[in-house]
Order: sequence, then structure tokens, then C-alpha cells
Amino acid sequence: MARLAVKLILLDADDRVLLIHAKDPKSQSKCWYPVGGGVEPGESLQSAAAREAHEETGLVDLPVGTPVWRRDHRYEFDGQAFDVHEEWLLHRVEHFSPAPAALSEYETRTILGFRWWTSQELLTTTETIFPPQLGQLLAEVPGER
Repeated sequence: MARLAVKLILLDADDRVLLIHAKDPKSQSKCWYPVGGGVEPGESLQSAAAREAHEETGLVDLPVGTPVWRRDHRYEFDGQAFDVHEEWLLHRVEHFSPAPAALSEYETRTILGFRWWTSQELLTTTETIFPPQLGQLLAEVPGER
């Protein structure tokens, strides 16, 4: 059964999205992906989003997010396959420098850093972005540049 996950599109005033840079411990491949993670039993999407934002970036007082996408996805990381149902929330935030507050031991081993990306940068980069169509999805969000 797929695990429920929340993914955060953290957009600053310049419409840049914050992504996490990570390295797969098994394959050594590197990728960029949005903040987010599993929703715990009894936890709302908004509560999970606020918890994940704080744990992974140090952000407190996360504004309420607007649902923008959902998808069912299977991915592999560290030699294991995961089935997830992702609910994507868009959050407008002030630009900040991420400082993780409570990474798991696993995240500490895999996270290399953070970067704010424009949708145009996502569309033209040769780096691996998850999901691969993120730049196009961001360009299509109503009210975004």
C-alpha cells in the first residue's frame, strides 16, 4: 500500500522554489527534490507540511499551503523501492537560508545541501530533478511566472 506523503513547493517572492540536494548512498547518484515526507497517522497535510519544513529546513510558522497537484509514484533510493501517494502544497514564504532543525540519521547521511531554483533553471538544467517535470509544473501554476 502506498504511503501518504506531503511535498512542499516553497516559493519565495522571486518565485524560486527551494530544493534539497541529496546523494543516494547505494548508487551514489545525486538529485534535487522538494521538501516533504511521510504523513504520520492522525496528522493533517498542513501539520505534516509544517513538521517537515521545520525538520528539513528549520523554517517555523509555515504559511498554510494551497493544494496544487497529487500523484502516485514509485521510486528507488538506497536500494529500496517505495510506493507513495503525494499531495503537493504550494507555500509562499520569505526567502531564507535553510538550517535543518531535526534531520534523521538517514537524512544527515544523504542531504548535501539546498538551493533556490527558478522554473526556467529547472527547465534547462542537466542535473537530476524529481519530479523531472517540476520546472514545467511550476511554470503552469496560476499566478506564477
